[in-house]
Amino acid sequence: MVQVQPNVLRIAIASVCALALFIVFDPLGFSFVSTAVRYKGPDTHAAITHIVLFQFKQEADAAAVETACANFLALKESCLSLNSQQPYIKSMTGGKDNSPEGKQDGLTHGFVMQFATADERNYYLEKDPAHQKFKKEVEPIVQKVTVVDFTAGTF
Repeated sequence: MVQVQPNVLRIAIASVCALALFIVFDPLGFSFVSTAVRYKGPDTHAAITHIVLFQFKQEADAAAVETACANFLALKESCLSLNSQQPYIKSMTGGKDNSPEGKQDGLTHGFVMQFATADERNYYLEKDPAHQKFKKEVEPIVQKVTVVDFTAGTF
Protein backbone atom coordinates (compact mmCIF):
# COMPACT_ATOMS: atom_id res chain seq x y z
CA MET A 1 0.00 0.00 0.00
CA VAL A 2 1.30 3.43 -0.92
CA GLN A 3 1.80 5.90 1.91
CA VAL A 4 0.28 9.30 1.17
CA GLN A 5 1.44 12.38 2.98
CA PRO A 6 -1.39 13.78 5.19
CA ASN A 7 -1.03 17.24 3.62
CA VAL A 8 -1.38 15.83 0.09
CA LEU A 9 -4.53 13.96 1.12
CA ARG A 10 -6.02 17.10 2.67
CA ILE A 11 -5.24 19.11 -0.45
CA ALA A 12 -6.83 16.44 -2.67
CA ILE A 13 -10.00 16.32 -0.54
CA ALA A 14 -10.23 20.12 -0.43
CA SER A 15 -9.78 20.29 -4.22
CA VAL A 16 -12.54 17.75 -4.84
CA CYS A 17 -14.88 19.62 -2.46
CA ALA A 18 -14.10 22.96 -4.12
CA LEU A 19 -14.74 21.46 -7.56
CA ALA A 20 -18.06 20.00 -6.39
CA LEU A 21 -19.15 23.35 -4.97
CA PHE A 22 -18.13 25.06 -8.20
CA ILE A 23 -20.17 22.59 -10.27
CA VAL A 24 -23.27 22.84 -8.08
CA PHE A 25 -23.32 26.61 -7.52
CA ASP A 26 -21.60 27.61 -10.79
CA PRO A 27 -20.55 31.18 -10.06
CA LEU A 28 -19.18 31.64 -13.60
CA GLY A 29 -22.19 30.22 -15.45
CA PHE A 30 -20.47 27.25 -17.11
CA SER A 31 -21.99 24.24 -15.40
CA PHE A 32 -24.63 22.00 -17.01
CA VAL A 33 -26.34 21.58 -13.64
CA SER A 34 -27.03 25.25 -13.08
CA THR A 35 -28.26 25.96 -16.62
CA ALA A 36 -31.32 23.88 -15.84
CA VAL A 37 -32.32 26.25 -13.05
CA ARG A 38 -30.95 29.53 -14.44
CA TYR A 39 -33.51 32.21 -15.36
CA LYS A 40 -34.36 31.93 -19.05
CA GLY A 41 -36.62 34.94 -19.45
CA PRO A 42 -40.39 35.09 -19.37
CA ASP A 43 -42.48 31.99 -19.86
CA THR A 44 -44.54 32.38 -23.00
CA HIS A 45 -47.32 30.38 -21.35
CA ALA A 46 -47.24 32.39 -18.14
CA ALA A 47 -50.27 33.93 -16.54
CA ILE A 48 -51.47 37.38 -17.55
CA THR A 49 -52.00 39.81 -14.69
CA HIS A 50 -54.81 42.27 -15.46
CA ILE A 51 -55.06 45.39 -13.29
CA VAL A 52 -58.19 47.56 -13.46
CA LEU A 53 -58.40 50.92 -11.69
CA PHE A 54 -61.68 52.85 -11.46
CA GLN A 55 -62.52 56.45 -10.78
CA PHE A 56 -66.19 56.63 -9.96
CA LYS A 57 -68.12 59.81 -10.64
CA GLN A 58 -68.39 62.25 -7.72
CA GLU A 59 -72.18 62.13 -7.89
CA ALA A 60 -72.29 58.31 -7.90
CA ASP A 61 -74.29 56.91 -5.00
CA ALA A 62 -72.08 55.08 -2.48
CA ALA A 63 -74.41 52.06 -2.55
CA ALA A 64 -74.18 51.92 -6.36
CA VAL A 65 -70.38 52.00 -6.17
CA GLU A 66 -70.37 49.23 -3.58
CA THR A 67 -72.72 47.13 -5.73
CA ALA A 68 -70.56 47.73 -8.81
CA CYS A 69 -67.46 46.58 -6.92
CA ALA A 70 -69.22 43.47 -5.62
CA ASN A 71 -70.48 42.68 -9.13
CA PHE A 72 -66.99 43.13 -10.54
CA LEU A 73 -65.55 40.68 -8.00
CA ALA A 74 -68.38 38.27 -8.82
CA LEU A 75 -67.05 38.04 -12.39
CA LYS A 76 -64.50 35.52 -11.08
CA GLU A 77 -67.32 32.99 -10.83
CA SER A 78 -69.69 34.24 -13.53
CA CYS A 79 -67.16 34.46 -16.39
CA LEU A 80 -67.28 30.97 -17.86
CA SER A 81 -65.05 29.35 -20.45
CA LEU A 82 -66.80 28.91 -23.77
CA ASN A 83 -65.63 25.28 -24.00
CA SER A 84 -65.86 23.95 -20.45
CA GLN A 85 -68.47 26.29 -18.96
CA GLN A 86 -66.18 26.54 -15.92
CA PRO A 87 -64.83 29.78 -14.41
CA TYR A 88 -61.53 30.71 -16.05
CA ILE A 89 -60.35 33.72 -14.05
CA LYS A 90 -57.55 32.22 -11.92
CA SER A 91 -57.67 34.81 -9.15
CA MET A 92 -59.23 38.17 -8.43
CA THR A 93 -59.04 40.67 -5.61
CA GLY A 94 -59.76 44.32 -5.17
CA GLY A 95 -60.80 47.14 -2.92
CA LYS A 96 -61.02 50.85 -2.24
CA ASP A 97 -57.82 52.89 -2.45
CA ASN A 98 -56.13 53.62 0.86
CA SER A 99 -52.71 54.81 -0.30
CA PRO A 100 -51.24 57.74 1.64
CA GLU A 101 -49.03 58.73 -1.33
CA GLY A 102 -51.55 60.99 -3.04
CA LYS A 103 -50.63 59.77 -6.53
CA GLN A 104 -53.96 58.19 -7.43
CA ASP A 105 -54.92 60.82 -10.01
CA GLY A 106 -58.56 60.44 -9.00
CA LEU A 107 -58.61 56.62 -9.13
CA THR A 108 -60.56 55.28 -6.18
CA HIS A 109 -60.79 51.49 -6.53
CA GLY A 110 -58.38 48.85 -7.79
CA PHE A 111 -58.71 45.24 -8.87
CA VAL A 112 -56.12 42.63 -9.83
CA MET A 113 -57.02 39.54 -11.83
CA GLN A 114 -55.03 36.68 -13.30
CA PHE A 115 -55.71 34.72 -16.46
CA ALA A 116 -53.89 31.52 -17.38
CA THR A 117 -53.30 32.64 -20.96
CA ALA A 118 -53.52 35.68 -23.19
CA ASP A 119 -56.32 33.91 -25.10
CA GLU A 120 -58.45 33.72 -21.94
CA ARG A 121 -57.76 37.37 -21.17
CA ASN A 122 -58.68 38.34 -24.74
CA TYR A 123 -61.91 36.33 -24.58
CA TYR A 124 -62.75 38.11 -21.31
CA LEU A 125 -62.10 41.54 -22.82
CA GLU A 126 -63.81 41.02 -26.16
CA LYS A 127 -66.53 38.39 -25.88
CA ASP A 128 -67.37 37.17 -22.39
CA PRO A 129 -71.11 37.90 -21.93
CA ALA A 130 -70.84 38.43 -18.15
CA HIS A 131 -68.05 40.98 -18.58
CA GLN A 132 -69.85 42.77 -21.43
CA LYS A 133 -72.98 43.01 -19.27
CA PHE A 134 -70.98 44.37 -16.32
CA LYS A 135 -69.37 47.07 -18.47
CA LYS A 136 -72.78 48.32 -19.63
CA GLU A 137 -74.20 48.30 -16.09
CA VAL A 138 -71.31 50.23 -14.53
CA GLU A 139 -70.83 52.77 -17.33
CA PRO A 140 -73.21 55.41 -15.88
CA ILE A 141 -71.25 55.74 -12.63
CA VAL A 142 -67.67 55.45 -13.92
CA GLN A 143 -65.62 58.57 -14.64
CA LYS A 144 -62.40 56.84 -15.74
CA VAL A 145 -60.95 53.35 -16.10
CA THR A 146 -57.24 52.60 -16.30
CA VAL A 147 -56.03 49.12 -17.25
CA VAL A 148 -52.55 47.60 -17.18
CA ASP A 149 -51.81 44.02 -18.22
CA PHE A 150 -48.49 42.24 -17.92
CA THR A 151 -46.76 38.89 -17.88
CA ALA A 152 -44.46 38.56 -14.89
CA GLY A 153 -40.82 38.82 -15.90
CA THR A 154 -41.46 40.51 -19.24
CA PHE A 155 -39.89 43.94 -19.32
